[in-house]
Amino acid sequence: MSVGSIIRAPSFKNDFRTVLKAEYNASLKSVQGFWCVVESSVGLYVGRLEAINPDHGDVVLNSVERIDVSYTSTKVWIRGSQVKQLVVVDKNTKDRAKKVAVKILTTLRSEEL
Repeated sequence: MSVGSIIRAPSFKNDFRTVLKAEYNASLKSVQGFWCVVESSVGLYVGRLEAINPDHGDVVLNSVERIDVSYTSTKVWIRGSQVKQLVVVDKNTKDRAKKVAVKILTTLRSEEL
């Protein structure tokens, strides 16, 4: 007789945690394709959100521009442990996201002083 047949964890088909996780994942999926600002421990990025890992918080951005230094890239992956803030701004224009990023940058620089 195996231990697996003796000890069994109860399984619930519609456990509230499963339902909440499904709603959370659907919410994250709904912001894909939006322009966003990502503040990380490395820098401040503006890009179109391609994907986000709900378990670890990893973020993949397309058409990326780093605001704090002069840097552009086609695609950037940012580890979830490095992400401090993710601000979803607009579906259509990058300009609004850049304005939000500049405001965040000025706030960060004033805090350093």
